[in-house]
Parts: sequence; structure tokens; C-alpha cells
Amino acid sequence: MNKYKLLYKDFKILKDSKSEEIIHITNNTKDIKPNSIFFAIKGSKFDGHQFIKKAVSKGAKVIFISDKSKIKDLKNINATIVLVDNTRKAQALVAKKFYGNPSKDLKVIGITGTNGKTTVSNLIYQYLSMYGKEIGIIGTIWYRFKDKIYDAGRTTPDSIKWNELLRKMKNQGAQFISAEISSHAIDQYRVYGTKFEGGIFTNLTQDHLDYHKDMESYFQTKKSFFDYILQEKEDALISTNVDNYYGKRIYEEFKNKNIISYGKESSQFKIKNFETSMEGLYFEVNYKGKILKLKSRLRGDFNIYNISAAFSFLAEYGIDIEFLKEATRKLIPIKGRFEIIPAKDFLVVNDYAHTPDALENILKSLLKIKKRRIIIVFGAGGDRDKTKRPKMGSIAEKYADIIILTSDNPRSEDPVDIIEDIKTGMEMKKDIIEIVDREEAIKEAIKIAMPEDIVLISGKGHETYQIIGENIYHFDDSDVAKKYLKMFNKSR
Repeated sequence: MNKYKLLYKDFKILKDSKSEEIIHITNNTKDIKPNSIFFAIKGSKFDGHQFIKKAVSKGAKVIFISDKSKIKDLKNINATIVLVDNTRKAQALVAKKFYGNPSKDLKVIGITGTNGKTTVSNLIYQYLSMYGKEIGIIGTIWYRFKDKIYDAGRTTPDSIKWNELLRKMKNQGAQFISAEISSHAIDQYRVYGTKFEGGIFTNLTQDHLDYHKDMESYFQTKKSFFDYILQEKEDALISTNVDNYYGKRIYEEFKNKNIISYGKESSQFKIKNFETSMEGLYFEVNYKGKILKLKSRLRGDFNIYNISAAFSFLAEYGIDIEFLKEATRKLIPIKGRFEIIPAKDFLVVNDYAHTPDALENILKSLLKIKKRRIIIVFGAGGDRDKTKRPKMGSIAEKYADIIILTSDNPRSEDPVDIIEDIKTGMEMKKDIIEIVDREEAIKEAIKIAMPEDIVLISGKGHETYQIIGENIYHFDDSDVAKKYLKMFNKSR
């Protein structure tokens, strides 16, 4: 048995073709190379079992299957057939072996929750970079180590890409990894087999109910991440937001473990006095009997929680408190998160808020600095949780003065139908404008904006694309806003 068979010897081999050395692993027939392992994964749209013969014809030498009914069709296949209960789980374990167990020598910090994952993971990245640590980041905006930016896509990549990234970053000298861990990633075993140094829970609010069906199932998926990391590393550190109902439940579930809470209701990292302005944040924290006075250029009340999530974790982890205080002043705002786009005499904000809670948080923060009107441009994603649409409509009508309803990423849905869903939560008592074309909607908001107004472009944030049907088009809210600020001579 050659060493490559160690990749799959622990599984039930139905048929052994004495395959050659394995040089590649994949679950995509477009990515097959000679001497590959192919994982036949059943997804929501496609079933990999249907493509086994194609995979073998392109050079796959080992096939992982989970559908027993397909066994009889594979008798004449010239490949090793491996039967598993869960192909995604098996893929994660094989990928871990294939890439040499990269997390073993890395300190991986996982950030999960509905809102704030991207910001918190970037803050961990910034703090540790300033502290002199070599750190990579895997998340929604990018997969990055130093100046090397790897391709991005999912918030958390699948287990093959995940382990490949860990190995590449490790080989380049990474010591730490700051990673966003989505609920889909947890449920689909994308990070299974990884050793985590610790995890952060930001909050849980309504999102992804098209996938998880209800909030309790959504929560149990998130909780299982912490069950998992503690199973792999008993003293893994957890930081959780106890001002959030589900964050408090995380604390209660793991209070006998290595855990720190943060929030106004916390007794460990207690947020006290705070002020927010266009210049940034000021707040005080009581940590281990010491009052920490913190300032940051980040804006919005919600960023007090994001900073506290990262700060509390790193402080408890052992990073010097005085360093963290000073570094907080130097933190750089995250693209697409309360991103200010320069305008002459009014404010334009681009923010990723695409859930009811996130939308309410950004609008409440803007109310504190509002002088005249808030004009909001937003929509909702197609083929996603429909129940949040009317809630977002209600929130927009409650806090904004002019609402421009438009497309987000409509995908296979008719954007007009999505807008109608949003409107069911509205009383239609405010100025409501419907413009399906997102660029035209942003154009209209810039055009009607007057001195001291605030224009909020919400929903896509850092994204540089729009998904319409099966097609992906280049689209950047910030660039579109800048284009029309210049056209109307309103740019600064």
C-alpha cells in the first residue's frame, strides 16, 4: 500500500482497483486531474453521484460515495470505490490528511454569528498584525496572508479549499489564522478536522431561515461549532456577547470552560459609558477591575461590540492590555461596513446590512448624527429567507425618511416580487420609491440628496458583483455612488 492510500484506508472500500498515487482531490468534475480523488457530494442543486462516470473518464482513481443505491452501477468502473455515511465529513478528513494537517501548527481563531463576523475577523487580523504576529485571514472580503490575496468566494470555503489555504499560509510563515465560520460551513463540515485555538460568538439574529428553518435550529448549528472546538482542544478560548439572547445561552452552555463574556450585561468585559460620532467611537470597559478607556475611528454603536469581541478574546488570550488599548486607536474601518463615500455637503454611507438586525443597527447609528433626512436604498437577496423581507421594510420605514426599494442579488427570483415582499411589512406612510435597477436607484438617491441629508446604500457593502438569474455582473455600490456624485457635481 503506497502512502497515498493512507488518505482513504480508514473508510469502507467497496472496490479496490489498486489505484496509482493520488495527486489531487476535488468534488468538481471540471477540476478533475489524472490520479484524483473525486467526492460525489449531494448538494441542493446537483448530485455528484450523477457525474461519477465523467470523473473517472477524466482521470479520477478514487471515488467517495454515500448513496448505496449507486453501488450496482459502479461494478465496471475502473476506480477504487469508497462508501461513507457523510461525504462532506469524509472529504474534510481526507483534505486534512492530503494537505498535511495544516492546523496542527497554526493558531486558528474562528468567528461565528449572524452579524459582525467580517469586522471582528478583520479586527483580530489588525490587532495581531500590529502585535508583530504573522496572521492570515479567511472570510467574506478576501482570503489573505500579507500582500498575497488568494481568490475569495464563500465566507468559509469548502474543506478542500480551506485546508489548501491553511497549508499555503502556513508554508508562507503564518502563525495565526483569523477566520469567519458561517453556519453553512458548520453544518456542511467545511472546517471539520481543524484544530481551533478558540472561537468568538458575535450574536444571532434572523437570517438563513431558508436553510435552517427556525431560529433554534440555527442556534444549535452555531453552538455545535463550540462543542466541536472544545472536543478538539479542551482549553480552547471562547468569547461571547451576552447582550444577545443566544450569546447568553452560549455563555451558560460553556460557563465551566475557558470562556469570557462581553457586553453591557457582562461581569467580565463590561461595556460602560460610550459615545459615537462621525469621528468614531469612545467607550469604557471594566475588565478585571480596571477601567479601560477606548477610542476608535470605527463608527456606529454596533462596532463597540465588534471591538469588544476582538479585544476581550485577545486580552483573555494573553495579549498585553496597554498594547490593545493603543492599537484600538489605529484600527482601520472595514470596506463596506459603515463606509463613508466623500460628498460635498451630505453624507453617503455604504453598508453590508442585509438582515433586519443589521439594518436596524446601522439606521439607529445614523439617527444619532442625523440633521435633516435619511434616504435609504436597499433590497433583499433572491432565493434566500423570505420572512426577513417585510421586517426589513418595516425597519426602513420606521427610521428612514425616504425609502428607495431596489434589487439586491435577485438570483432566480423576479426583483419586483422581492420588492412586493418587502412592502408587505410597510404601512406606506413615508416617501417610497420603487426602482428595480440598482444603479438607477443609487443615482436617484444621489440626485435628490440635499445638504445635511444622509444617503444609506445598504445590503451589498464590499461586494463587487450582482447576481441576476444565472449571471454574475460587476457591480460596486461605492463606485456607482462616486460616479453619480461626480456627475451631479456633489463629490468632495
